[in-house]
Amino acid sequence: MTETTHIFKRTAIVFFVLLSIAYITWRICFTMNPAQPVASFLFFFADVVTCFSSILFVISFWRKPKPPVASIHSRQFSVDVFVPTLNEDCTMLETTLRACMNMEYPHQTWLLDDGRRPEMKMLSERLGVGYIAREENSGAKAGNLNNAMRHTQGELMAVFDADFRPEKDFLSRLVGYFHDGKVGVVQVPQTYYNTDSFQHRRLSGHEIYSDQDTFMHLVLPARNNWNAAYWIGTNALLRREAIGMAGGFPTDCVTEDVLASMYIHGLGWKSLYIDAPLASGRAPVNISEYYIQRQRWAKGAFQIMRSHNPLFQKGLTLMQRLFYFSSVSHFFEGSIKMVYYLFPAFFFLFGLVPVYPYPPVITGMLFYVGITRIILELITRGRTNLILDDVYSVIRSFICLTAMPALVFNRNIRFRVTPKDGRKADIRQGITGPVIIFGFNLAAIIDSIINPYLVASSGILGWICFGWCAYMGGIAFTACSYAIPDFKLRITK
Repeated sequence: MTETTHIFKRTAIVFFVLLSIAYITWRICFTMNPAQPVASFLFFFADVVTCFSSILFVISFWRKPKPPVASIHSRQFSVDVFVPTLNEDCTMLETTLRACMNMEYPHQTWLLDDGRRPEMKMLSERLGVGYIAREENSGAKAGNLNNAMRHTQGELMAVFDADFRPEKDFLSRLVGYFHDGKVGVVQVPQTYYNTDSFQHRRLSGHEIYSDQDTFMHLVLPARNNWNAAYWIGTNALLRREAIGMAGGFPTDCVTEDVLASMYIHGLGWKSLYIDAPLASGRAPVNISEYYIQRQRWAKGAFQIMRSHNPLFQKGLTLMQRLFYFSSVSHFFEGSIKMVYYLFPAFFFLFGLVPVYPYPPVITGMLFYVGITRIILELITRGRTNLILDDVYSVIRSFICLTAMPALVFNRNIRFRVTPKDGRKADIRQGITGPVIIFGFNLAAIIDSIINPYLVASSGILGWICFGWCAYMGGIAFTACSYAIPDFKLRITK
């Protein structure tokens, strides 16, 4: 990045933050509708949450990127490679284990079998890898890893999910970063070999969209500049000492990766994110697998927010607190977006007006949305896809709502392994939210067509709500079509 580009980006960030603060101040002072206080508060609260999240996102790009440099010192580390399994397919595991064995750097590969399956022990013996099982499954994946730590001694530990295949140079490329004695985690992105999965969409040419692209290639690299990138469960190399000082892998959360990272950051360890495709895995192939995976992530985030709130975690820097809080509250934000998806339709169907219906108010809000979207495109260098981001946001919004009990009720959450058998999708999982959003927006469109006076008499507010209903109806319809395996509507950029 050139100095001129960096200065331009910082200027855009400052303008975005100031504009967002001014917008929220203007909203609370001049746009609330006293005639409908509940609807007005909900819409304002959604704006506050969205603005806060957006501000943290753009601030993460403030520092100029400084790519980490691996040391070329000759000192050699002892490395254990862990592949936890519960019920995954034997053929899949054999492929993963062979890829782990073929890595160039000296290491010992271990199969951690929480299913206590005889065929897994036979597979380990046939391949010549270590085999570790335990009598009970307490703590799920985290408990499995803790048990493996008690039976091994490697200074570094690589962790791969059962479906991820590391490249030959995974260890040789990453071990050098640990010559810095304060580095506790080195993480690489999750990339996928099945780009025809549910979370992927083929765009024009050879370009492929994944709903994790923004997180993997924008969010984590930016947070890397603040020592706030974290372990994401697989494709990582961890220092045993760092995990040991944190008390092992935490078993009181179904997203043990984020919580473990927060603990070791609180103890002063460094994390590094290397944006290089050094391991590839299997993405959820249908809506059922996607639903289970994303719901587990949301529940884990809510568990952390409830019991281990990053804002009060000892040892973290201010920016680490804010970025971790942004990560766990992201799933709360997902359900908040239901307000934006439904309120314009509710305007026509139920007469809800969550803002003061004065033309300058409506145009002011529209101006803010348009300007901030342009700024975000400039800051991210156009690496986002507005339409597909909205499609998957609609799908995830209801998933986030179903995970909300993990935030409200203090109870144990069962760890559900993402299925990897590719069985026929149960479209009831994941399609409910898009159907509801599509149904309300379609009803609003029909109502306004049958009664055109509804739009005309409301002035600019009516036209904007009608346009938004048409847009959201199309987005929700596309989301529904993605959830049905035999009917997939492709969107080209």
